[in-house]
Amino acid sequence: GVASLLGMVATVSGLNNFIRDSISAENTPILSLQKVNFLAGEGTKEWQKRKNFTIDDAFALEELPHVRGVEVEYQRSVSVKYKERKANLIHMIGSNQPILQIQSMNIAEGRYFTTFEEDHRRKIVAMGAKAANSLFKNEDPIGKNIRIEGREYKVVGVFADRKTIFGGFAENFMIIPYTAFERDFLFRRQGLEINVIVDDMAYVDEVTENMRALMRMRRKVPLGEPDDFAIISIDAVIEFTQNITDKVSLALVVLSSIALMVGGIGVMVIMLVSVTERTHEIGIRKAIGATRGQIVLQFLVEAATLSGIGGLLGIAVGLSLALLIAKLVGFSFVLPLGWLIFSVVISVGIGLFFGIFPAQKAAKLDPIVALRYE
Repeated sequence: GVASLLGMVATVSGLNNFIRDSISAENTPILSLQKVNFLAGEGTKEWQKRKNFTIDDAFALEELPHVRGVEVEYQRSVSVKYKERKANLIHMIGSNQPILQIQSMNIAEGRYFTTFEEDHRRKIVAMGAKAANSLFKNEDPIGKNIRIEGREYKVVGVFADRKTIFGGFAENFMIIPYTAFERDFLFRRQGLEINVIVDDMAYVDEVTENMRALMRMRRKVPLGEPDDFAIISIDAVIEFTQNITDKVSLALVVLSSIALMVGGIGVMVIMLVSVTERTHEIGIRKAIGATRGQIVLQFLVEAATLSGIGGLLGIAVGLSLALLIAKLVGFSFVLPLGWLIFSVVISVGIGLFFGIFPAQKAAKLDPIVALRYE
């Protein structure tokens, strides 16, 4: 019970920190323009009814006060070929310069494309580490030509590995200029994702209201009608994920509590067996003057020691599991000191609670009857 409780708490704590750090890239205030507010439970039905955003919407948002930049994204899965090697289901993104800041991405080899290349729809691509490795193996990918869905593009850069909860899957991507994506790969009526970088946290509310007013005007939303879009802040996403992990934590604590109760019952059974086996010993102690209180104390100490040792072993196992999960998934290990102390206290407490009945049973034994017991 203690192992599962502490292991789960440590894992969830580390996961919370990882998600928060991943979402809030360098504490950059970001506002995401979405067709639906998924945080409020809006789903596919609303999404299908609403108009897609356009690149002109992004250009208009760039003109708002206190907007540092606007990132745009088109996305689709593609097959990519280099010589005789082929990789399927590569996640291709058509984007612009601000994606590097929003996604905290760094180039490991080569470079990213320039604004000039973006404006002139150059057929160039920067690849994620996994996508590059799957195609080029031990070759240097920089300057090589690949074919994306039959169209030739030149590799100019490879991104550095990133620690993400999705592991290698997150590196199985490539980015081309959004202008080239529009020319070569855009599906009919394909939507555009837009993220706005705000100059400073102090301007987030102001920029949000300006974005809302601008988008209502551009999308011709009638006065008094609700928005047919959503503006979601990074803080809202963090709060949403925190609420989810909090609920998961609560459920895990409840399940662990059940395991602790079962463990407590096990302690009680062991102590009852111990009382039965040591009846003669109890009789001798009472015959030489041991009081009922001393007998109770003896068995309570034994029960607390037994459960305490079990708790310490559980702590070691739980923390080891949490550390292993953290290493496998790729987030930092968090030592929940408060829960560590709580685990020790609850272990000893369970021993004391479930040891009361056996201790009282031992204390109530008649010394004459106990001495006859063999």
